[in-house]
Amino acid sequence: MASIKLLPRKEFEIILDDNSVIKGQFGTWSLKRFCDKQKLSLGQLQEKKPTDYTIGDIADLILCAVEQKARQDKSPFSFSDVECCSWFDQLGGIFSAQVTELFNHQSSEVPTVGEDEKKTDS
Repeated sequence: MASIKLLPRKEFEIILDDNSVIKGQFGTWSLKRFCDKQKLSLGQLQEKKPTDYTIGDIADLILCAVEQKARQDKSPFSFSDVECCSWFDQLGGIFSAQVTELFNHQSSEVPTVGEDEKKTDS
């Protein structure tokens, strides 16, 4: 089964069954892209609850994060919603713990190596 790796700075990797890696990063640009595609204002985005998201919304959000990482790395971006939904299937389905963790990663933070030690030393 495919897996995810949640990284600092809201980056992530989706490791597919064939061992290919899809890299993404949630950031201001990916949220801008998502709002543009969904025709949402910033206020509408803030009011949207996790239970309001459709499968298409989740796929768009993930694809926007993958596109942000590709643009930052100056790599080509050619993924579609069909491929994104296939990633969800490989991760155990849209309601799997892994897809939920990936969706929630946009609003969480993974500490960088050594960050916990810095906080306790001060």
